[in-house]
Amino acid sequence: MTRPCSISRRWAFTLIELLVVIAIIAILIGLLLPAVQKVREAAARMSCSNNLKQLGIALHSYQDVNKHLPDGRGDHVALPLRSWTVLILPYIEQAARYNQLDLTKSILDTTINASGVSNVSVIQQNLKPVLCPSDSTSAIPLVRTDLANATTLALTNYATNVGDHRNSSGTGYGPFPDGNWYDWGNGASDASKTRGVMTRHGYGATFSEISDGLSNTYFVGEVIPSWCLWQDWGFQSFATTAYPLNWRNKDCATGVVAPSNSSETITFRSKHTNGANFLFGDGAVRFLTDGIDYTTYRGLASRAGGEVVSPP
Repeated sequence: MTRPCSISRRWAFTLIELLVVIAIIAILIGLLLPAVQKVREAAARMSCSNNLKQLGIALHSYQDVNKHLPDGRGDHVALPLRSWTVLILPYIEQAARYNQLDLTKSILDTTINASGVSNVSVIQQNLKPVLCPSDSTSAIPLVRTDLANATTLALTNYATNVGDHRNSSGTGYGPFPDGNWYDWGNGASDASKTRGVMTRHGYGATFSEISDGLSNTYFVGEVIPSWCLWQDWGFQSFATTAYPLNWRNKDCATGVVAPSNSSETITFRSKHTNGANFLFGDGAVRFLTDGIDYTTYRGLASRAGGEVVSPP
């Protein structure tokens, strides 16, 4: 007795079904990517905040020993050049790097010292604790300016608060309520010439001079060094609140505002979404948004301005 032949059937996608599946996958990927990017940015922002917390601990440790905050000495011919960051290297687990330096000489010195290296070669190397993971461009050393002219140096995303004045001859965002501008606080070498806490010309405030309160005063804030010629970890890094937070970031990114613009680029900014991290004098790190009231934002940069403002 013969059995009927069994017919085997092979299933397959039609072209239309395949296209539908591909479309669904594309939609899912499109939905997932923003979520993944948000998670990555949140992680990067947290890492940046942790960097600033470590800098806060280091600054307090330095103050405990020296009874004042570290000063910057960039573009100051009367003193051996070096940044405030150099002075706190031992307090951020960078003692070996600190010991390579001869601080009796300029940080830009090219002669071989007792450690077998030159000062400038040390500060041409990246320093991870002062790089924000949201800004990949900061890991690329660039040519800097002032007395470091034509010298390539490693960068930093963290600048000291030198006050709420304009940096140069630019118009600024507006005068103070008394009509004054308070120019050039970044060049101050004593307390009477600056409204900030650490300048690049040899002034580091004592805690007693910060009468507005440590919790109401910026110590350090974020910057984007590839958009500004004055931000590197070894020679100098400073910024003001002369303009609002993240002032003209799009123009800086496209080159409309050049890195050499000393009025508008030496201000606090970041590549985080809608704001930047700031280290306050009490060691707290706060994320301030672009929408912060400008009077508050500027007032938090003065150490003894008497403004009645608090961080949001």
